[in-house]
Amino acid sequence: MASSNSSTGGSTLRTVGSIMVVLAVVYVIFQVLGFVFDVIIYVAPLLFIASLVIDHQVFLGFLGMLKRLFQRNWIYGVAAGIASVVFFPIVALYLLGMALFKKKVKDRRREMDEQVNGKWVDFEDVSEKPLDLDTPYEELPPAPQPSASRRGKDTGYDELFD
Repeated sequence: MASSNSSTGGSTLRTVGSIMVVLAVVYVIFQVLGFVFDVIIYVAPLLFIASLVIDHQVFLGFLGMLKRLFQRNWIYGVAAGIASVVFFPIVALYLLGMALFKKKVKDRRREMDEQVNGKWVDFEDVSEKPLDLDTPYEELPPAPQPSASRRGKDTGYDELFD
């Protein structure tokens, strides 16, 4: 008489069931990624334009990277150029991400500079009281003396006044 709790039969059904669940999850993940990639394909030109508007230096840096790669090894440079065209939606998404990241870093750096140095103003209030320009010569501070290191060198500058 066969038992329904057989160790080989129960584990085989569990294994097949587990494989089916894993395959179903992988299928759903691929379907979702396919949908996301289809959306990115249609939005890629807008992403590319947005990255240029936010920070055009990111695009110029990407072109510079391709140029340096082409100069080092022309086969890799051509392959990277072709891959950039083929995978344009991913490249456009990358450029937008880098442009947004650099903008965020620049904004944060500006905020930190304002916290440390204060906010810059467009103008400065000047007092209406006139400056006292009639200070006698005797009250002015002494003129700075030339450094000792330059005195020993003959630069020919002193001969201009002879």
